[in-house]
Amino acid sequence: MMLRGLGILSLGLVVAGSASAQTFNQLVGFGDSSLDSGYFRYTSTGWNNEARFVTARANGASITGSAGLMNTDFLAASFGLTLAPSSAPGGGTNFAVAGAENNSPNIGGGPSPSTVQQINNYLASTGGQANPDALYIIRSGGNDRAAFVAAYQAANGGASPPPGLFNVAVQPSLAALEASIRQLSAAGARYMILPTYFTTNSDFIAYQQQLWGDLSAAGVKFIPADSSSLRQYVAANPAAFGFTSVLPPASGGVSACNPQIGFPGAQGYGLICVPSTTPAGAGANGTAYLSSQNSLQTSLFSDDQHVSPAGQKIEADYFYSLIVAPSQISFLAEAPVKTRLGVVNAITNQIPLSFSTPGAFHGWVSGDVSWLKVRNSYPGFPDDPGTPVAATAGFDYAITRDWLVGAAFSGGTTKQSFSLGGDYRQTEYAVSLYSAYRKDAFWLHGIATWGTLNDDINRMVPLGITMQSNRGSTDGTNISVAAETGYNFRTAVGSLPAAAGGALKAPAAMPIYLTHGPIFGIIAQQVHLNPFAETNASGAPTNLAFASQLRNSAVSELGYQASLNLGIWEPYARAVWNHELAGSGRLVTASLLSITAPSYSLPAVLLGKDWGSGTVGTRIKFAPNATAFAAFYSQFAQNNVTTYGGQIGVNVAFDSPAVRAKH
Repeated sequence: MMLRGLGILSLGLVVAGSASAQTFNQLVGFGDSSLDSGYFRYTSTGWNNEARFVTARANGASITGSAGLMNTDFLAASFGLTLAPSSAPGGGTNFAVAGAENNSPNIGGGPSPSTVQQINNYLASTGGQANPDALYIIRSGGNDRAAFVAAYQAANGGASPPPGLFNVAVQPSLAALEASIRQLSAAGARYMILPTYFTTNSDFIAYQQQLWGDLSAAGVKFIPADSSSLRQYVAANPAAFGFTSVLPPASGGVSACNPQIGFPGAQGYGLICVPSTTPAGAGANGTAYLSSQNSLQTSLFSDDQHVSPAGQKIEADYFYSLIVAPSQISFLAEAPVKTRLGVVNAITNQIPLSFSTPGAFHGWVSGDVSWLKVRNSYPGFPDDPGTPVAATAGFDYAITRDWLVGAAFSGGTTKQSFSLGGDYRQTEYAVSLYSAYRKDAFWLHGIATWGTLNDDINRMVPLGITMQSNRGSTDGTNISVAAETGYNFRTAVGSLPAAAGGALKAPAAMPIYLTHGPIFGIIAQQVHLNPFAETNASGAPTNLAFASQLRNSAVSELGYQASLNLGIWEPYARAVWNHELAGSGRLVTASLLSITAPSYSLPAVLLGKDWGSGTVGTRIKFAPNATAFAAFYSQFAQNNVTTYGGQIGVNVAFDSPAVRAKH
């Protein structure tokens, strides 16, 4: 069984792929005012020449679509990054410009670059190589539709175009945008998020789904984001988000930037919402400004087209949740790799007890409590601390004096907490077969274990001022094969007086031996988790579906161990250095459940490949046929993992000479 298991696991390790863990050192934006974080604050061309922009900049306006911070600002901050418009002094990485169309200058005739030109400008600034560690966000097409509607109405007496006609007319510019995104991907961009617009317009949704489908068919990897469903959910639950208005002003809602001060004819245009120089409450202007500032948090829209800062934060939180979710769910396959070591250690600690007490049959039981934290060292990615507990019971039979075989049954559970909120509870039941052999100073043992896994997940997503609970469950298996061998040297270091031995000692003085020697070993594992889909009871579009996971591991160990016989006590210690031989990374695949969209894959948490581990403990022979042990173990120096714990156990020989003598 062990040989077959090693063969299966070795094959899995050979074919295991690797993927670099994501760490973002930039956020790069391309598109229109739905992403623009202040392009016209600095430029001296285009719309900046209009009186409203000149005055707005002079009065300290934010000059963003939200009249404040944008989703791009919030998203960058989530990963510890800062963001500046590309027009800022010294440059910046947000190339998005209000008014930009896919492949034409902005509506109104200004020279602001199209989205295609923005991507070209970026690649020109980097020598044609996209930063592989940047997070890219692209949203474009809203102004193409605005231009199309304006042209259609001008040609048709003000009538609105029929549904679907825009998606026919936009094909040339959409093709140009797709080609540009493909170019960006080919240049090295690995992490791109492509959201729908914050609207429920069917033309926009169909347009975005075509963009997603075409790019996916071309092999471009990206993260789809369903901002359309997000808007629908927020609008249906305004009180939960602190909103008193969730409609644009043209539809009867309240503008977060209305009235504006000093801009006749431009009231309610959030792009240039500016502060008043009149103190709040000291006249009409001050009162209006105070009202405007309050509305930034209580209104979903800053004008008829743009979302307020509070709405921008909600959208950024949603984007963030999509990006970190695969890393969070990857913890489910990492925990079993560590908790399985508890089962292996429990059996390993019992084998010397079975050898030390004469008898053919031994029964034993062990308990284990530990601390486990798998973390992601990159800013913005969550951790999952928890406390695994387990119990293992087994029995073995001595075929000869130096060879025993046995079986063990174990059960364990751990509740690992997501640092963003929520947790997952993982339960495992396993059966093990083991064998141990010793000949003079040489020893060898092997352990094969098969276990079932069950996970109950509650992944919490911060969304504005709300917390969204996304629940799911899955099951799986963990197969492992462990082998360990070594050689024991025996050195006399003194003697133990007879009186110190107590009733269980010989009347004469007993020699004290230091038994010590090298350890060589390996443990190979294959963790498999089935796919599952989350549910969100409130209806928020934050729940996702996750594909199956396969986590291969093969950890070698090289170390040394030593023990002392001190009468009924036998303290021992071991220290080993471990190295992970399996692939250095894997991908976790997620899918949106709120809209038809391609799935996306992102790297799992990446753990260190080298670390040390140590055990200190003691064995105690408290009866002629019974021995116990207590041990503390810990590992150190593994990147992104902290774990330590303790075990206790007892081992009884049912047919020892002492037991037979009583009968």
